[in-house]
Amino acid sequence: MRGLLGMAVVVGVLLAGCTGGGTSVSEPTGSPAPTTEPAPTASPVEAPVDPCDLLDPEDYEQWRTGDQAPMVSMFGPPASAMCLVTSELGIGWNVVIGYTLAPSEAFEREREYLEENLSFAELVAWDGIGDAAFGYTERLPVRVAYHTPAGHTKGWARVGEHTVWVQVNRSLVPLEEVRPLLEKVVERVSPAMHEHPIVLPDECPAPDHPVLARVFGEVEYARGDAGWECSYISSRGWVLRASSYALSPEALKEEDVSSDRSLAQGTLRQLPTREGMSRLRSTDDSIWRDYVTRDATRQMLQLNFRDAGSGSRPAGVSEADFDELMDVLIEAWRDAIG
Repeated sequence: MRGLLGMAVVVGVLLAGCTGGGTSVSEPTGSPAPTTEPAPTASPVEAPVDPCDLLDPEDYEQWRTGDQAPMVSMFGPPASAMCLVTSELGIGWNVVIGYTLAPSEAFEREREYLEENLSFAELVAWDGIGDAAFGYTERLPVRVAYHTPAGHTKGWARVGEHTVWVQVNRSLVPLEEVRPLLEKVVERVSPAMHEHPIVLPDECPAPDHPVLARVFGEVEYARGDAGWECSYISSRGWVLRASSYALSPEALKEEDVSSDRSLAQGTLRQLPTREGMSRLRSTDDSIWRDYVTRDATRQMLQLNFRDAGSGSRPAGVSEADFDELMDVLIEAWRDAIG
């Protein structure tokens, strides 16, 4: 399989309960009659499903723009594990492969949403893939920005309680090129997709980190990548995602221009940080969002923190709280990328 990511795979066992039905053994008169029960049986828990293993590198090689390694991430809720094949141009990705971490109505909700947005798109039902499937493509022949493709083509499928999808972020990709990729992902659906809500490498802050536990709350789902990506969803429905991007020289110049423009417009503000780094914070009240850039290594860290239910900044979390979270994540990021 892949071998592109350095995330460790953990295999455990789950002890099943006793099956009952013990048999009595006769003893001489006056002696107790003990009962014996069969030893508990061990039921293996499958290894976590790495979303980057749902397709092979050659399956998406035709759409890659560079040689950056695919990265595991998570979005939600509903909590969804993703494989992001990033672009060499900077922030963004060319291919997304994903699945839900828990049973949900994500398939139906996505289809209903797309049905309302067909002005420049096509939505088709696909028979013979899982229990239900569809393909969707946008017909936009331009790019909005250097790192943001204007169009995309994707396929979604539901298999029992599992939802899986493949998305190519490029304009005018034919649906018939994405369908076989979705079929391959469906073939690799596994119960283990729902068995491992937390899978994090050592490079990410632990779910029980004191600052994370105090500010963010109990971590219900988490995914991460040593490369570096750390995503968490709390039992409060809050989402925290820290993503590192390697920028090309051209992308770094574009980011500098974009940042200067945003600072002038007041949508970003500069924060103090270490020498050789820049740190910007969004002034949008609907989300906590920071951007940290190291020019020497052309690395950017983006951190987003929001309440998924309200779509706004989590209630009761102050800017000082967010600063503490940022300090923890920046240190982990610096340790991981050097």
